[in-house]
Amino acid sequence: MFVPDFLPLTGNPPDPMTALPDRSLSLPWRLATAAACLNLAYAILLQAYIVLASPFAERMREIYERPGMLAPTVAQMFAGAVLGGLVAWCTAQRWLARQGAGGVDRPGKMVAVLLAVLLVYNVLHSAALTLLQQGMFWLITTYREWLDENLGFYRDITRALVMGVPLKLVGILLGGLGSWLAVRVAAWSVTPAVGAGARPYLARHAAWIAGATLLLWQVHVSLALGAFLQMQTLSADLIQYAFGYWVLPVVVMAAAVLACRKAVPQALGAAGVGRAVAHGSFAFWMAQVLGVGLSILALRAMSWSQLARASSSNSAAVFSLAVYIALLVLGCVIGARLFYRRRNAERDTLIDAGRV
Repeated sequence: MFVPDFLPLTGNPPDPMTALPDRSLSLPWRLATAAACLNLAYAILLQAYIVLASPFAERMREIYERPGMLAPTVAQMFAGAVLGGLVAWCTAQRWLARQGAGGVDRPGKMVAVLLAVLLVYNVLHSAALTLLQQGMFWLITTYREWLDENLGFYRDITRALVMGVPLKLVGILLGGLGSWLAVRVAAWSVTPAVGAGARPYLARHAAWIAGATLLLWQVHVSLALGAFLQMQTLSADLIQYAFGYWVLPVVVMAAAVLACRKAVPQALGAAGVGRAVAHGSFAFWMAQVLGVGLSILALRAMSWSQLARASSSNSAAVFSLAVYIALLVLGCVIGARLFYRRRNAERDTLIDAGRV
C-alpha cells in the first residue's frame, strides 16, 4: 500500500490509539530480530546440554571435535535463526499490510509475547524431532536385513537418506511454522495502529528476502550433500569445512542480494513476499541445473590427468567458485524478469518512451 510522504494538516490532536511512534515503524524488523536471536540462543543452549550434561556428553564431545561435525552443526544453527527471522518478518509485514497499519500500540508487548510463544514452541519442536529420530532409527534397525538384501550397493546411501531427509524436511517446516505461529499469537495481544498507514513493501525488501531464501537453500543442500560426501572423503580439515559451510553461504547471499537489488523493479505493485521467496528458490535451482550441465561438459572434455590436476589446483577451485557465483547472479536476473514480468515491461516501456 503506497503511503504519501505528506499528509494534510488538521487542527485536531492525534488519536493516541492511532498515533504511531517512530520506533514502531520497524516492528517487522524487531520481531524478526527477536525470533532469530531466540532460535540461535535456544540452539546454542541445546547443543551445550548435549555436550556437557546429557548422558552421552563424553561421546558427543568426541564427535563434535571432528571438523566434519562441528562446521555443519554451526551452519544449521545459524540457518535456523535465519529461517525464524525471515518467516517472522514476512508474517508481520503481511499482517500489518492487511490491517492497514504501520505498527501497533504496544510493540514491546508483542515482542515479549512472541518470545514466550516461540520458546515454548522450540521445546515442543525439539521433543518432536527427538521422537521422530528415534522412530527412524527403530525403522532402520528393525528392517536392516530387508534393506541390505534389496538395496545392495546403495544401502548406505539409502540409510542416510531415510535418516536424514525426513528429519531435515520436518525440521525446516516446523521451524518456519514456529515463527509464523508466534507472530500470529503475538498479534492477538496488541491493537494495530490503523491511522498510521501500512509501510510499503519495497524492492530492497524483495531483494533481501530472495537472498535469504537462496542462503537457506544453499545451507540445507550443503548439509544434505555433506552427510554423503563425508563418507567418501575424510581428508578435509576445519578450514575447508568452514569455507564450505560458513563462508560460501555468506558470499552466495551477498551476491544474490546485490543482483536482486539491481534486477528487481522499484515498483512492485501487488507482488508480495511469496514472489520474492519463489524468486530466490528459482535462482538457486537454476544455478544448480546449469552448474551440473557445465560440470558434465567439462568432465567429457577433460582427460583423467587434467581432472587430477584440476582437483588439486587452488586456481581451479577459485574459478569454479566464480562460475557458480555468476550462475547464481544469472538466476537472479532471469528470475526477476520472470516473476516481475509486468513491472519490468512497464519499466522498459517508460525507458523506450524516454520518460525514465
